[in-house]
Amino acid sequence: MINIKKLMLKFKSEALINNLFNITIAIVVALIISGIFILFMGVNPFYAFEMLFYGVFGSVFGIGEMLAKATPLLLVGLGVSIAFKGGMTNLGGDGQFLVGAILATIAGTNIVGLPTPIHMILIVIVAALGGAIWGGIAGFLKAKYNTNEVIMTIMMNYIALYIFSYLIESPLRDPSGVLPQSKSIPIPLQIPKLLTGTRAHIGIIFALILVIIVYLLVNKTMFGYKVKVIGISPKAAVYAGINTFRQTILIMAVSGAFAGIAGMVQVYAIHFRLLDGIAGGFGFSAIVVALLGRLNAYGILIASLFVGALLAGANSMQVSSGVPASIVGITQAVVILLILINQNSKSKFLNKLFSKKEREVVQDE
Repeated sequence: MINIKKLMLKFKSEALINNLFNITIAIVVALIISGIFILFMGVNPFYAFEMLFYGVFGSVFGIGEMLAKATPLLLVGLGVSIAFKGGMTNLGGDGQFLVGAILATIAGTNIVGLPTPIHMILIVIVAALGGAIWGGIAGFLKAKYNTNEVIMTIMMNYIALYIFSYLIESPLRDPSGVLPQSKSIPIPLQIPKLLTGTRAHIGIIFALILVIIVYLLVNKTMFGYKVKVIGISPKAAVYAGINTFRQTILIMAVSGAFAGIAGMVQVYAIHFRLLDGIAGGFGFSAIVVALLGRLNAYGILIASLFVGALLAGANSMQVSSGVPASIVGITQAVVILLILINQNSKSKFLNKLFSKKEREVVQDE
């Protein structure tokens, strides 16, 4: 008699090994291609990568910078993974990040008299709601009018950016400041540092807790089951009695909530106020993190540290070897390209297989 549990464990272990192999190949190829570009610049690529590595792990400051950059990538990446698992692409991380940052700043600088712990909880909730609403709008338009969520989330990034610019130029502008920026976050509400003398903060601990929550949410709850069914086949989800209209909105809202929290953390731990360029392109870099982590919460954690290390070491590489820090963008782009090619080749086979059997499976249930 076949032991189903052993068979499933074997299948999962083989899939894990295969995923790790594919990710390793993608990273190695991306580094080789980046090295070729560096070579064309007249610089020894081995020396450039050595400086990148040293810039991260050669000092406590470098490690702290890696953690500081990995934190928002991890938070936004977790949200992006939920959208991907639900069969949608959320490119609106930057917009949701900004909306969360705006509302969190308003809550922190205008609400007074609350105990600090309660005030912080309120700020996190407000930031999550801001990101959720911004993501949920795209989800509603997708569910109601079948609009392309990729285009909608990108357009909403610009709307959020212009709203952000207007607010720090006028309504939220600090009257005592020279540059367009908001009032400073009160010191009691600022997120403490994790490593003295660095920008690393205890927000990374909060992000680690959310990693566990996302893993359980996706793999151990009815919400996660519905997300995965919709992602595999919306038709099968309808046959199974899942309200795809409501779930589509909910998936994008939950995805946006994580970006909103990331915006709050970045303001309260790094900048301590709203100012131009605060998003830093985290929304798009988080897509690299989510795909590199294979949409698995723990994989995304590792991927965020890897991309955070690339971003943190890029400046050191530029100063030491003269290679532009933007070369890291080439590395990220190649990684995404290779992973998408690999996923596309697999998904075509799986879609053909599932389309033949989805009616039978649903009827049997």
